[in-house]
Amino acid sequence: MDATGAYHRITVCLSAVSGIWILGMLLCSVPWFQRQMLYLHWVKIWWGFKLDRPETFGFLKSQVAPFRIATSDGERLYAWLIAPLGIYAKHIESFQKEKVGPFVDVKERLAFKLLAQDPEARLVIYFHGNTATIGQGRRTEEYRVLSSGASDKIFILTFDYRGFGHSTGTPTEAGCINDAIAVLEWALNEAHIPADRIVLLGHSLGTAVASAAAQYAINLDPPAQIAGVVTCAGFSDAKNAFLSYSVGGVLPVFAPLKFMPWLSAWLGRRVKDTWKSADRLAELVQKSKKIRVTMVHATGDIVMPFYQSNELFYRVVEAVSGHKMTREEIDKLKESIDLGDGGVVDSWTDGERIIRKEIVYHGGHDSIMKWTPVALAVVRSFDLPQASALV
Repeated sequence: MDATGAYHRITVCLSAVSGIWILGMLLCSVPWFQRQMLYLHWVKIWWGFKLDRPETFGFLKSQVAPFRIATSDGERLYAWLIAPLGIYAKHIESFQKEKVGPFVDVKERLAFKLLAQDPEARLVIYFHGNTATIGQGRRTEEYRVLSSGASDKIFILTFDYRGFGHSTGTPTEAGCINDAIAVLEWALNEAHIPADRIVLLGHSLGTAVASAAAQYAINLDPPAQIAGVVTCAGFSDAKNAFLSYSVGGVLPVFAPLKFMPWLSAWLGRRVKDTWKSADRLAELVQKSKKIRVTMVHATGDIVMPFYQSNELFYRVVEAVSGHKMTREEIDKLKESIDLGDGGVVDSWTDGERIIRKEIVYHGGHDSIMKWTPVALAVVRSFDLPQASALV
């Protein structure tokens, strides 16, 4: 092949790739297509398992109580209430003898009764990321890890957003916020769990949903002062998430936009579901008297780069400080702890408002959720005895 022929082939290939990329950008300006990419709710991962039979996911008999939560706009969300192992062990015979079925009211389930009646019980509301369901293999492992920080106290409430799993509807930002509100209201008003015994934990997309739930709680009359919010692999808003996101962790589709500000601005104006987590968390800390917000992110995250959590940290700290601060000023005043191979922790304390960012040097976008920094962040948020010596 002569040089002219090779050059022609390369030109044709580059033109084809460019054409496909431009077509992709145009498609991304369409709200329907954006939502397919953002939520990926059509990706189902539960082969060989039954969501209504949690034992098929490795749980003990009756340890998980599946049930439905109705939203204000008529959707029905599918949820699991998971009893921690320590509680299960104390009541093992009762759990094993419990009669269950598809029409049993969750309030008649032992897991619910133990949560509602124990003044020492704590509840983590888990907001998962995009794709799959509450029963995705790694997520079921995460629930067990989270409870391990206090296996006689920490219950997990996890649910699928509308359009995911067995939940009805189609996901949108407004819809998923309605879902989050319905779940939080269920915990507060049906299970009667005091807000200061609730921690909201979100992963990836779930960090945005959790932030919206926290914003809603603090604006209730009177405010519902939750114990804390933990974000893992979070992002500041949907536009920045799109620009940073890599498909499968290997294909940064939107990276070229960083070198084309005009096209980036054009696409940003057309992002329908904006998910402005930084603004919502900023409002939360401004209105809270006591709150812990913890951001955990791995440097090895190739799906959502860790600098997104840096952005969240700076924005929330600025809100706590009450005045405009440069990042250089924040860096000078924040407290930092070098954990060696474990990473680095930055924190900002204002009375009983504590903002922490933990950048972990190992792990990835999904695997970080099963690592102990996340479980420790939950324990800290609850002010449990296990963390009494920790800030």
